[in-house]
Amino acid sequence: MVRHIVSWNFRPEVTEEKKKELYAYFAEAFPALVGKIPGVLHVEIATPPLASSTKDMCLYVEMEKPEDIPVYANHPEHLKVAQVVRANFQDRCATDLVAAE
Repeated sequence: MVRHIVSWNFRPEVTEEKKKELYAYFAEAFPALVGKIPGVLHVEIATPPLASSTKDMCLYVEMEKPEDIPVYANHPEHLKVAQVVRANFQDRCATDLVAAE
């Protein structure tokens, strides 16, 4: 199994009201990718994360195998959600790893 973990910070111009709207959107949009994208097994989103966090949002995705990462990255359903991410977030950090058995 592969774990794909990504975190971001909001762009400075995103208002508190907009942040709440975005959190609600991503809480539905990211998990909805399960079953739509081949190889995606599980999706979790931290919206908002705990106050001790240094990022404003964190995504956790489990996939079957490393070859599923580009399938996920380029899938039209993911690209719809990613477009909203890019418009509102900056400072992307990503880690992909093979889970220990």
